[in-house]
Order: sequence, then structure tokens, then C-alpha cells
Amino acid sequence: MVNSEVRFIFDTRAKIVEYIRSSLKNLDFMEVETPMLNTVAGGAAARPFVTHHNDLDMRLFMRISPELYLKKLVVGGHDCVYEIGKQFRNEGIDLTHNLKFTTCEFYMAYADYYDLMEITA
Repeated sequence: MVNSEVRFIFDTRAKIVEYIRSSLKNLDFMEVETPMLNTVAGGAAARPFVTHHNDLDMRLFMRISPELYLKKLVVGGHDCVYEIGKQFRNEGIDLTHNLKFTTCEFYMAYADYYDLMEITA
């Protein structure tokens, strides 16, 4: 169904995500899922995609970043959290900008940038 180059990309991506999850789990990080639709646009400076919830007759924004929810979890007592998930940004398209992309965002209580450099090294 798929050619060998495309299959290799799918397999490699799955291995990378599995490795990231395993590494963060070994550091006692908890994986969470945060909302994809929000009543306010927040978490980054990019323009959001806007949608409408018909049953609730409510304007909603597709998430730009999980940042605010992850920080709330840390403040609430979950010292190490992360999310691997999609972000949606309604801005230019070129070789360095996609409308939809996957990120891994993590937060760690009581850490400084030296700790973060150690984790990402």
C-alpha cells in the first residue's frame, strides 16, 4: 500500500516518539492530554484557527500550544508533565511553517535552564 521510503518515514517517526516517551517516563514525567479546542486563544503569539460549536452555539479556537494547561498542572502539584500532540497555527506556509504540526512540550517544577539542557542533550 505504501512505498518503502514512506514506510521508512512512518517507522522512524514511531520509533522517535516511543524513545521520547520512554526517556521522559524514566525521568518520572507524566504524559497528559490537554484540550484541543479552547474558548480563548492562548499559549503562543500565533494566529489561531477559529471554529464554531453548533450545539453549544459557541466560538472556539484550535489550540496553538498546550503551554498554559501544562503550567497549570505543574502549579497544581504535578511536578513533571509533558504532552506530545498537534498544534494548529493560522499563519504563513513555507519550508519552515506548517499549519499543523506535532510537538513535545514538557514542564518540570523547580528546574532551571541547566536542567532542561541536560534533559534535551
